[in-house]
Amino acid sequence: MQYPVPAGEDDVAVMLKKLSQLWRSRAAVNQELVDYHGLAFDPARDDFSSSLLPFRHHPAWTEAPAALRSRCLSYAWAIYNLKTIHIECDVVTPACEDLIKTPPPGCHGALLQDVMSQALLDEALHTRMSIMACNYIYDRRGIAALDFADFNLVRWRAQLLDGCNAQWQRRLTRFAIACASETLITDYLKTMAEDDAIQPICHAVTRTHAADEWSHSSVFSGAAAALVEGMSRQERVVFSSVILKTVAMFADHEAGAWAKVFSMLQFPHGREILEDLGTGDEVTVYTESVRHLIERIGLADLGSEVPSGRAAAPAWQVRS
Repeated sequence: MQYPVPAGEDDVAVMLKKLSQLWRSRAAVNQELVDYHGLAFDPARDDFSSSLLPFRHHPAWTEAPAALRSRCLSYAWAIYNLKTIHIECDVVTPACEDLIKTPPPGCHGALLQDVMSQALLDEALHTRMSIMACNYIYDRRGIAALDFADFNLVRWRAQLLDGCNAQWQRRLTRFAIACASETLITDYLKTMAEDDAIQPICHAVTRTHAADEWSHSSVFSGAAAALVEGMSRQERVVFSSVILKTVAMFADHEAGAWAKVFSMLQFPHGREILEDLGTGDEVTVYTESVRHLIERIGLADLGSEVPSGRAAAPAWQVRS
């Protein structure tokens, strides 16, 4: 559906209409999909960008045999895709469905339904891409599938929702976490999307995913700006606070997943590697991205009422 953009219309409506119109030419779901299984497999190439590993400088990692590190990078690809699947299904999809099923009253309702339904189609494609790409690497490498589902962001979201005492809080919390995740994923994807030294399928999948997620960041910030217009002061504080708290969980190193991988591979000193990890600089980097998001959607005026991303971060704990 094409929405006209009449003169004098508010900025949020103009933004949402432009995003809706761009989706037909931008979204991967509307393009001829790449036959990933037709891409050449190069056993000499890594399946994941080692620069994204939180323990890449640890002596136990750098001193491990190259073949074992390569096997770990294949499982890093699995962790990334499994986490993507869980975020798409358990975090982003429910937030899209909330706005599709019950759009807010006012002039932006139909527009929000339109852009959220487009995003929902994109997310379904990303889930399928991740499933196919993960299984492709398992098959080509001849390795066992990683059976892991306890991702910290998803578990933390469920705990946060359990603590909400009103339906409006649950709706705002669901959307705030999805909005932050869709903004933060662009920072993470950028490295692999630009790394043409990794496995061709891994590079192609992340490049396609990144192209959509860069647009989704605008879609979700546009939807957030539309919602913020009708929020009370209390709702705005809750919304901003949840967005900033999401930073720490998104930047989490997923020690549980890595503990399982190290155990499967009998990686020397794997437990020591995980025990030596801290939160690192990722939280600070992601906090800046989210603060820019808060400014874009009109919540910068809250100032001291919104806790900082680092102060709100729960302590990172190694799980044995």
